[in-house]
Amino acid sequence: MELAGRCAVVTGGGHGIGRALAEELTARGARVVVADLNVERAQKVAARVGGIAAACDVGSQDAVNDLVASAEDAFGPVAVFCSNAGFSDTGDGLQVSAEDLRRIVDVNLLSHVWAAQAVLPGMLDRGAGWLIQTISSAALITGPSFMGYTLTKHGALGFAEWVALNYGHRGIQVTCLCPNAVNTGMLGRNEDDEDDEHDGAAGRPDLSALGEVVEPEDCARQALDAAQTGRFLALPHPRVGDSFLRKATDYDAWLARTNQRLQRMRE
Repeated sequence: MELAGRCAVVTGGGHGIGRALAEELTARGARVVVADLNVERAQKVAARVGGIAAACDVGSQDAVNDLVASAEDAFGPVAVFCSNAGFSDTGDGLQVSAEDLRRIVDVNLLSHVWAAQAVLPGMLDRGAGWLIQTISSAALITGPSFMGYTLTKHGALGFAEWVALNYGHRGIQVTCLCPNAVNTGMLGRNEDDEDDEHDGAAGRPDLSALGEVVEPEDCARQALDAAQTGRFLALPHPRVGDSFLRKATDYDAWLARTNQRLQRMRE
């Protein structure tokens, strides 16, 4: 995976893990297109890394196609596509409206499909390409996340496996980043602190109650290390892999334990 001078696209690149991926890709020599629904944040990150910004709603297939076309016009064929954008639903999943359910499916699941449809033909012609997908530990070990988030993350992992199985022998590397808690704006990190060498620790909320919380920079580094060494999973929280193994070993016991844990959390 030689990145020097090659085109990389990061969706949801204006903040959090996406911002860190854009910075890490740049540090490794890539030319980065920073895409985000919030174009002002994308522009801020793009200016920092010497890339270009693009407004993109990944819930729209046309928007994803336009993003890839713009990236290739600017920096040449897309060598790395980081499908990072996503969001979580809230509330009682069984009461979700059809409109809200379709939206989270489009953003968290189908955006991966649309990205692959847009970049894989060229990657296959060239015999190499990297798809890096930010999914979640929720794809491996269902926990307290909401229904729409859970089902779309499971689906995204299944799609990634399908691509790896069908195109791995043709030079396509798929890597899924599956973290648990990450210190991003969702947990109160001030995204505007990023200009100070990612310092900004002062004033951040106390996250100790969440257990192990990793930094987005760690996630980005581990995702690219995994991609460059041909690994499918990048697990910034090693205990996620341990839990996944216990789940596979005794599914019923895992369901019972997790059910009890969720009840205690809700109480």
